[in-house]
Amino acid sequence: MTGVPAVELVGVGRTYDASGGPLTVLDDVDLRIDPGEQVAIVGPSGSGKSTLLGIMGTLDTPTRGEVRIAGRSTAAMDDAERSDVRARSLGFVFQQFHLLTHVDAVANVELGMLYHGYPRSERRRRATDALERVGLGHRTDHRPSQLSGGEQQRVAIARAIAHGPALVLADEPTGALDQATGESVIELLLGLDDAAVAVITHDAAIAAHLGRQVRIQDGRIRSDSRTAGVGA
Repeated sequence: MTGVPAVELVGVGRTYDASGGPLTVLDDVDLRIDPGEQVAIVGPSGSGKSTLLGIMGTLDTPTRGEVRIAGRSTAAMDDAERSDVRARSLGFVFQQFHLLTHVDAVANVELGMLYHGYPRSERRRRATDALERVGLGHRTDHRPSQLSGGEQQRVAIARAIAHGPALVLADEPTGALDQATGESVIELLLGLDDAAVAVITHDAAIAAHLGRQVRIQDGRIRSDSRTAGVGA
C-alpha cells in the first residue's frame, strides 16, 4: 500500500483502572485504513469496538502503542492539538443524531465548523453544499422536529463531512432507524468516496455492504477481510 493512511494504529492497547484491578479493553491492535476505504468494524457487545473508535477519533488515548491521523502521530499532542485534529481531519456520526432542536438543518451543519476558523459565509456555503450532497437541499430551513429520523441522520452526516475530513467514523449509525432507512444511510456513507469511512456495527447485514470487514473480539482483531460488498 502506498500513500498516507487516513488512520493507522500500531500496537495499540487500552487498559482502564477498575475496582477488580486493571481491565484491558484493547490489546496489541494494528490497523490501517487508507483514503477512500470503507470498513465495517464488527464484534459482539463488549468486544472493544467503541473503545477502538474512540481511540481512532482521538476521543480517548491509548495506554500503549501509536495512533497516526492523516500521517500525524497523536502521541505527543496536548488536548488542544487533538481537538484540532478532530476538527480538521475527522467527522463523526453516532446512533443518536445530536442535533440542536431550536435551529434549522443548515445551522446544525454550520455548528460543526465553528472551530475551523471559517468566516460565517464560508460555513454557510459548505453547510448548504453538504446538505445538497445528502439529498436535503430542499430541507435546509427545517428544524429537527420537522424531519424524519432518516433525514435527521442525513443532517448529522452532512455535519460530519462539510469540512472535508480524511476519515468519517460512524458508531452504529443505523441503530435508531428502521431497516430500509438504515440501508439508505449506509448507501449514503458508501458514496463518500473522498473520505475513508469506518462503521462500527453489530449488524452483519449492514457490515456486508462494506468492502472490508474487521472483526474484533476480546480487545483483539480476529480477522480482517475484504468482501464483495457494495464498497468493494
